[in-house]
Amino acid sequence: MARTDEAPGLSAEAAFEAFARDCPVAERQQALTTLIRAKLIPKKADDSRFQSGFRALVTATTDQALPAQERLLALAEVVRAAQVVKRLQAGLATALAPAFTESLPPLQALKEADDRLNVARACGLFEAPWLKAYLARSIAEEEQGENARLELATGLLRQSDSIASMLTSIANPLREVHPETEAPGDSLARRLTRILAALRGVIPASELEAGDAVGQALHQLVSVPFRAVGRPQNEKVQTELAKEVMLLTHEVLRTRFSVATDPAMFQAVSYCRQLLGGGSWPSALQDCLSLLIKDIREALILLGRQGVRDQQLLAQLDMLSNFPQRAQAIAREIAERHPEMDEDTRHWLTHGRLPVRRESSNTAQETAAREADESIGLALHAAKEARQAMEGIRNPLMATLDIYEQGLVAVTSDCFTRLEALALQVEAAAHHRGLALYGTPGEQVDFAPKLFTQIGATDRQKVILKQPAVVRVRKDGSVGDVVVKGLVE
Repeated sequence: MARTDEAPGLSAEAAFEAFARDCPVAERQQALTTLIRAKLIPKKADDSRFQSGFRALVTATTDQALPAQERLLALAEVVRAAQVVKRLQAGLATALAPAFTESLPPLQALKEADDRLNVARACGLFEAPWLKAYLARSIAEEEQGENARLELATGLLRQSDSIASMLTSIANPLREVHPETEAPGDSLARRLTRILAALRGVIPASELEAGDAVGQALHQLVSVPFRAVGRPQNEKVQTELAKEVMLLTHEVLRTRFSVATDPAMFQAVSYCRQLLGGGSWPSALQDCLSLLIKDIREALILLGRQGVRDQQLLAQLDMLSNFPQRAQAIAREIAERHPEMDEDTRHWLTHGRLPVRRESSNTAQETAAREADESIGLALHAAKEARQAMEGIRNPLMATLDIYEQGLVAVTSDCFTRLEALALQVEAAAHHRGLALYGTPGEQVDFAPKLFTQIGATDRQKVILKQPAVVRVRKDGSVGDVVVKGLVE
C-alpha cells in the first residue's frame, strides 16, 4: 500500500532534522517516508541524524509513557527502517527484544496495513508464551491487509506444534468476531475466505506435522464462527468460501501423507455442501472437486492394496459427486484397474459392500470335497500309466538323442522331470483324500460287483482287470468305499 502521509514541502535536510528531533512517532514516520522516497536512505544511513532518530524509535517501543498505539507504530517503523537499511537487520532482534517481554497492544490499533505488516515481521523474530494467541487473534481481526495476514500466518506457523493446533488457535478468536454490517454472515465468510487463502500460502511449504484431528480442527474453524452471526447468504460468497476450504483440504492431503486416508479430513467440505444448499455442486467448483476426488481415489488404492476397506472414505466420493452413479463409476474403475487387490476389496469397490458369505458346515464341505474325489482318482490312474510309459522309453530315448540330437537331450530330460513332478503332486492329493488304486491292469481277479463293472456278458468268476478301481483307504489300510469302479472283462 502506498503511503500518503509524507509532510508536504519537507526538504531532504528538513526531513533529516525532523527524524532526529524529539517528536511524536507519527512525525518521525513522515520524515522517514520522505528520506526513503528521496533515496537518501539507505544511501545516507550513516548520517548521525538518522542514527539518532532510529535509536529514538527503538526506545519508543518500550516507553510506557507513550500511548499503546504509538509504541506499536514505533515498532513498525523500526522494522521498516531495517527493511530499507539491510545492515540494521542483524541487530534487529536484540534491539526489539525488550518490547516482547510482555504482550503487544492489539495490532488493529494501527490503521495502515503496511504498519501492521511490519509489526507482523517483528513478531516473526521472537518466541514468547503469549505470542501464539496474539498472532492468532491478529489474523482473525485483520480486515483487508492480506500481506500482513500472510506474515502473521507465517509467524503463527512457527509458534505452533501442529497444523491442528494452529487452526484451533485461529478458530477461538474468530468466534468473537461479529462484523457490524447488514449481512454479518457474508462479511465473516469473506474474512474467513481470506484467512484460509493465507493458510494455504504457508502450510504446504512448512514441515509442521498435521497433528491429531486436523480434519475436525478445520471443520471447527469453518463452521463454528457462524453460530453467532448466522451463515452467509450470498451465493458468490458461499462459493468462494467453499473453494478455499477445498483447496486448503487438498494441500493438507497432498503434503501430509499421514492424513491422506482420514475421512474426517472432508468434514469441512461436507459442511460447505450443506452451506450451498445440499444439492449439486456449482460448476465453478468442479476443478477443486476433481482434485479432492483424485485424493480420495489415491487413498482408496493405497488402502485397497493392503486389504483395508474404509466405508466412510468411500462415502466421501458420494459427497463430492453430483450423482451417486458418478461415485460408483469411480470406485468400479479403481477395482478394474487394480487387479492386485484382493477380490473382497474389488467386490467392495464395485458394489459398495462386501460379499455375503455363509459359513458352510463340515458336512457340506466334505460333500463338496467328495465330488472332486472321482476326478482325483482318475488323474491318479492316468499319472500311474504315464509313469509306466516313461519308464519304458526314458533310457532308450535319451541314449538315441545323445547320439543323433544332442540339442534335445536337456529339453527332453526336463520334460521327464516335470511329468514326474506332476505325478507326485497327483499322488499327494490322492493321499490327502485317502484315495488309492485297487488292482493292476492285466491281472486276473475275482469279480466283485462292489469294485468292478463288467464289460460284456459273462458268468465267469475270474475276470481280467482292464482299469483299476479307485477306492478310499481306511485308517487300518483296508479297502473302504469305492469312488470309481474298475473295469473288467
